[in-house]
Amino acid sequence: MEANINTQDVGAKKPSLLGMITSPSEQFERMKTSNAVWGAFWLLVLIAGLVGGFAAYVYSLTPEAIKLNKELGVTVSAAMTYGMGFGVIAISMAFVFLLSAVVYKVLMVFISNDTSYKKLLAITVYSSVISLLGLLINTILAYILGGSGQEMYTGLEPIFASSSGVVKGIVSKFEVFTIWGYAVTWLGLQITAGLTKKQATIITIVFFVLTLGIGALQGMFQ
Repeated sequence: MEANINTQDVGAKKPSLLGMITSPSEQFERMKTSNAVWGAFWLLVLIAGLVGGFAAYVYSLTPEAIKLNKELGVTVSAAMTYGMGFGVIAISMAFVFLLSAVVYKVLMVFISNDTSYKKLLAITVYSSVISLLGLLINTILAYILGGSGQEMYTGLEPIFASSSGVVKGIVSKFEVFTIWGYAVTWLGLQITAGLTKKQATIITIVFFVLTLGIGALQGMFQ
């Protein structure tokens, strides 16, 4: 009876964003009975925008950005740079959240799983805490080390710094926080969505391959 009471208590609580770092399994258990998602959605969109604004500011300090502004004959203030970075990244993050959940929902259809779109959105949103933490840490490192704000120091990218754009874009996805985030998502697909380990592994691999493809496209235009 005591175990049952504890289970109900966990289910009655809302998932915690910070808890995704320390106890993700517990947060995914809470998601099974909690409909809380939009508060976390908008909070993480805001945080992503703040980090994106900081990254844009770091890039504006690079010799390349300064040279380009001189050639164009424009002067962009730090506030404007931060604001543009904030807006672009915040909107992009919201779009990624919504689209990722749609892709998950489509994949669920193929394995006859009826997990709701809202639950899949919750898994996507809460799991993104890990990648946002990585983005913040790497942006801070770029500021300290004189980088452009686009480097991923916590991955393989620095090792392949002299490689072609496509290769560099792909290896940039082999990064500690990205892989950690996928591991947490894999866990959520099992606990909250009720997938088997095999099903969760297949879907996670599909998403990672898509991520590598996006990385390759990004590398082509860098």
